[in-house]
Amino acid sequence: MKAPSKISAGTMSALGVGWFGILFFWAFYSGTMPLFLREFTDSKFTISLVLTLAGISGCIVPPVVGFLSDRTRSRYGCRRPYIFFGMLGVFVCFIALPHVQAFAAVIFVSALSYFCMDTAQTPYMALLPDITPAHQRSTASGVMSFFGNVGLMACFFLSSRLWEEYRVELFYLVSLITAGCTLAAIALLKEPAAPVVQLSARANPFRHLRGLAKERNAMKFFLAQFFWWLGFWVVQSFLTLFMVESLNVPEGKALLAPFTATVLQTCFVLPFGLLGDRFSRKRILFCMILFWAAVQSLIGFSHTYTQAIVLVSLTGIPLAAVGSVAYAFMLDLIPAGRTAEFVGLGVISMAAPQIFGPMTAGALIDSSGYPLIFPTAAACMLIASLLTLSIHTNGTHEPAPAALAPPEAAYKRAS
Repeated sequence: MKAPSKISAGTMSALGVGWFGILFFWAFYSGTMPLFLREFTDSKFTISLVLTLAGISGCIVPPVVGFLSDRTRSRYGCRRPYIFFGMLGVFVCFIALPHVQAFAAVIFVSALSYFCMDTAQTPYMALLPDITPAHQRSTASGVMSFFGNVGLMACFFLSSRLWEEYRVELFYLVSLITAGCTLAAIALLKEPAAPVVQLSARANPFRHLRGLAKERNAMKFFLAQFFWWLGFWVVQSFLTLFMVESLNVPEGKALLAPFTATVLQTCFVLPFGLLGDRFSRKRILFCMILFWAAVQSLIGFSHTYTQAIVLVSLTGIPLAAVGSVAYAFMLDLIPAGRTAEFVGLGVISMAAPQIFGPMTAGALIDSSGYPLIFPTAAACMLIASLLTLSIHTNGTHEPAPAALAPPEAAYKRAS
């Protein structure tokens, strides 16, 4: 697909509206779903297994849906059908979930909602490179991340206000905002025409998978992304427990730590987006991941709540860089005509850490206590920074001039 030479701030904002809805869903998943599942079982391990289904879905569904989306030719486009039916599934699942009584059924409906979300999310992420020229992709990613972060904060705030007295209504609200914002976005956004050179709808997926080894720079990026998100989840999964059990911070106060990081992240996503379109995306990522590693290693030395909250807040800066620059950098590395397919592959490198990060952290804490998880996270991010440095851009955007003619296709996903 050929992107236009330039898109407006309104088009970027329309992309952001859909991302607001998608991250509203994931905020509910990470913050409120554990409380809902606790009503059915006291086992934290069982709750973690149900939540892990989202990571498993993220490793399986996106590459398949991305492969199919790139090869779909319909009067409604190649992205809209998957987004529409995926969001319809999310809407139905979340309307039904608070009324389900049996725990086995809760597990099934929850898993189905993750499946539907991944079906919609992968093609939605592919819309950005479809409609955005190369020299605006960091800015567009920054706008999307800004809207998404506002969605995170809005869900956290509404959940804290509504959960205790209006649980069923909160599920309704999440389903309405998630599906409504995303469907409104695709109604406003116009998909470009299908590429002149079309990929065969009957192409063998295994043949394409075998060919991935040739895309070495893209594979290096996915591996780097795996390691920085692994480091993130090693700490994030047990951050509030660390503050409660090691620093004797009240539970309500401990919950402010990830919130402050999100606030700082929201403040920096747009500046990083603008920088990514003017300077080397690779260098920005390398420096920010190194900074991330340093901050993560220091959190473990915190002795007071103030020290911990300041350091945790600083992690919002590299998170903003990843949200604005990393996606655009991926788009520079992928082959033409396989946008959503590579979006799906990128999702795997973000979803797998959601499985292995908490497991790694739990094992380390059980054996050696909390202090060991912080240098482990820093080591993962150091590996990620070295992998990023080893990527060859082959003359792609490093940086791109404003008049650069955009390539015909590109890639993305999200975090």
